[in-house]
Amino acid sequence: MTKKTWTMILIALIVVMLSACNSESNKTETKEPVSKTAEPTQKESKEETKDEPASEPVSSIDEEGTYIGQIDNNSIEVEAAGEILVLRLSEEVRDSVANLKEGSKVLITYKKNENDQWLLEKITPSETSSDEEEETKMLTYSVNGTSVEEEAALTKSEQLDYHFYKLGDFEFTAEEPRKDLLFATAFAETFVRIEPLSEDASIDDLKEWANDELKAVGEVKEVNGSEIAGPAFESTLLFITASKDSFKKYIVIQTLSNGDKVKYTVNLPHHKNKEKWEQAIWAMLSTLQTK
Repeated sequence: MTKKTWTMILIALIVVMLSACNSESNKTETKEPVSKTAEPTQKESKEETKDEPASEPVSSIDEEGTYIGQIDNNSIEVEAAGEILVLRLSEEVRDSVANLKEGSKVLITYKKNENDQWLLEKITPSETSSDEEEETKMLTYSVNGTSVEEEAALTKSEQLDYHFYKLGDFEFTAEEPRKDLLFATAFAETFVRIEPLSEDASIDDLKEWANDELKAVGEVKEVNGSEIAGPAFESTLLFITASKDSFKKYIVIQTLSNGDKVKYTVNLPHHKNKEKWEQAIWAMLSTLQTK
């Protein structure tokens, strides 16, 4: 070969080598680096975004028990499942509790609230409880801070569909159509007129008439029923009073545990037994139930 030929072959080899090096360099520069931590990072991310399990809703408990009584305005006691339950009252059950008889069988629905207390959701008289009322019952009431306990007799209205327990110092008789009179035997001017209301009775009209009636006595005041007459009168549609000199009068419209409404007009003229008779009247009316 001539020198010229060798020169050409050498140039061609150099060109081929340079081309190969350039290609390898391009592959090295464009190759994406593999992250060794990519997979653990994904898992870690998944763990961080994993939802916490939803808390299970608090289940309500249904049981049959025996109503013991009201502890205060916010709680009652019921014996159920072999233990004494202290149940907080929800707003929905206050009217239902107001006129339950102590010792009566009841069906209750309750659950734990956010404060870990038993909350009463529903209470109704048990269908298995006897329809027979006890012939007598001990009523307890307070007179000027002194507790009084007396036996009361089951008394039924002759013309209307209700009954209550009457103390021995009082008489009971029909007065007008759909009205009865409960009065002190020794002083008949001390009395309460009992008037069960029909379903279509206008409560607004009754309130207006009641205010007009009491205005004739004196300044009309709306008072707290539970403070004046006890827990049975915590939920009333109307509880107003007026007084003049030594005479006091109340007009009360109460919703009973079964939804029936009753109007009471209480006359309390001056008498040495006025304080005792007033509290006795509230104690008797707290036992009133319609059938």
